Amino acid sequence: MSHNKKINIYVNTVQILFGLSVFLMFCVAFFLLAGRNAGSMMPIIAMTAKSAVLPVAIYLLNYSLLVPKLFFHNRKLWFFSADIAIVLLAAILPFFFMQKPHSEEVEQLSQQLNGLSLNGLFLGALIIRILLYSFMIALAVGMRYIVRWYEERKKLDEERRRNAEAELNWLKNQLNPHFLFNTLNNISSLVQIDADKAQDSIAQLSDLLRYALYETNNQRVKVVDEVAFMENYIALMSLRCSEKTAVDVHFDEFDPSLTISPLMFISLVENAFKHGASAHHDAFVKVDMGLDGTDLVFSCENSLIPKETKDYSGSGVGIENLRRRLELLYQGEYSYRSFVDGGRYVAIVRIKNAGCYE
Repeated sequence: MSHNKKINIYVNTVQILFGLSVFLMFCVAFFLLAGRNAGSMMPIIAMTAKSAVLPVAIYLLNYSLLVPKLFFHNRKLWFFSADIAIVLLAAILPFFFMQKPHSEEVEQLSQQLNGLSLNGLFLGALIIRILLYSFMIALAVGMRYIVRWYEERKKLDEERRRNAEAELNWLKNQLNPHFLFNTLNNISSLVQIDADKAQDSIAQLSDLLRYALYETNNQRVKVVDEVAFMENYIALMSLRCSEKTAVDVHFDEFDPSLTISPLMFISLVENAFKHGASAHHDAFVKVDMGLDGTDLVFSCENSLIPKETKDYSGSGVGIENLRRRLELLYQGEYSYRSFVDGGRYVAIVRIKNAGCYE
C-alpha cells in the first residue's frame, strides 16, 4: 500500500470518528433539551441528521475544493470571500423556509425563554450557525494542513533516500577500482616471486572480480558469500607474504539468511596487509568475524611495521569509504573503533542487531 493511500485512510478515519462524535454529542444535547424522553429519540436523531447536512456540506466543499485550490495557492482573498458568502447564505437561508409560528406559540415560547423575543431567538440561532460553519471551515483547513505536512515529509524522506542511494552507489563504484588496483599490484609482485603461484592466483582473482562486479550490484548480499569473498581475498594476499608474517583468520558459521551490505570490511583487510605484513620483520595479520548475540562484530588486527608514511591505519579512500557507508546504512546502529595497542593496530566494527536483518 502506498504512503498516500495510508495517509488518506488515516485522515478519512479521523474525519469519520470526529463526525460521529459530533453527531452523538448533538443527539445527547437534544435529548436533554427534550426532557430525557426516550420516546423522542428517533425524532431527535432525524433532526440531528437534518441539522448536520449544511455543516458537513461546508466542510467537504472546503476540504475537497476551496482549501487546496484557493487557500494553498495564495488566493486567500477569494477563499475568504467565498467562505463568507457561503456561511452567511447557509446561516440565513433556513429562516426563509421556516414556518412562522402563531402569536400564541410566540408568547408561550417567549415565556419559556424568560422573556426572550422571537427576534432574539433567531439572532442567537444565527450566531450559533455562523460559529458552527466557521468551525467546520477551520477544521477543513486544519485537516488539509495535516495531509500536506505528511505528504511533504514523505517527499523529503524519499528525496533523502534517493540521495543516500546515489551516494552509496558512488561509494561502491569508488571502492571497486580501488580494490582492483590493489589486487593487480599484488599479482604483479607475485609474478616476480613465483610465476606458477601467480598463474593460480589469476583464477582466484577472476572469482573475486566476478563477485565485486556482479554480486555487489545488490544492496545486500549473504554474509556467507561475503565471507567466501574475504577468504579468497585473504588467501590471495597471503601468497605475497613471507614466512615472517603470520596470518590468522576466523569466521563464524553464519545463517544463510543473514545479509549485509557488500564489500563492507574489505578495506580493513587491505590495510591490515598493507601496513601489517613484512618480509624482514616478525609480523601478523588477524581477521575475525562473528555474532555477539544479534550483533555482527568484525575485528582486524595487524602489527605496526615501520613504513615511509606514519599513517599506519591506512586512513585513505578505503577507510573513509567504510566510515561513510556505515553512517548511511546503519546510522545509530553501529560502532567503529580503531586504536593502537602496544605494537599492534586494531579496528573493530560492530553492527547492532545484524543477526535480525532479513
